[in-house]
Amino acid sequence: MEKSREARSKADVIRSFLAEYQPKLPEARGFLQFLLAKEEILRKLEIVSDLEGCANAILVSAKGSGGWPFFYRRGDRYFFKTSQAVVDLMRFVPQPLCVCLETGAPPWSPERQEFLEMLARWREEVFAEEIARVNRRQDILARIDRALDQGDQDSFLHWSGELRRLESSWH
Repeated sequence: MEKSREARSKADVIRSFLAEYQPKLPEARGFLQFLLAKEEILRKLEIVSDLEGCANAILVSAKGSGGWPFFYRRGDRYFFKTSQAVVDLMRFVPQPLCVCLETGAPPWSPERQEFLEMLARWREEVFAEEIARVNRRQDILARIDRALDQGDQDSFLHWSGELRRLESSWH
């Protein structure tokens, strides 16, 4: 049986979301594919951008968005696992069933800005430390090569020990 135009339109929105975004909860991809396979559910879906006032709702958030990863709500019952939502939908499909496919970035706040600045500082510190280690390792390897070329066993043993200490501090 061919899907109605309305069901096809809703299916296109869900397919577009799946093509463009990675759900935060990996199982949510399979859940959305389950919805796509069930025309009786698709006919009752209402695609919305906000779940305010929706007693029966599904939220699937994309990675990088500010939304909760996944939930299904029917009245006052909440399910946070896709498998529970599938079982409930197999028993009864409420109407209307609002679906929100959250893709927006989380709201900006001073705390978020502070957190991102802290992450940038940490990245710079870790990157600088890593560059220093790589440079130090290259210097030690060059000294080991010189000691081998000159047949200097004492220098070789000294710099080989330095290399072992440096590499053990990486792990």
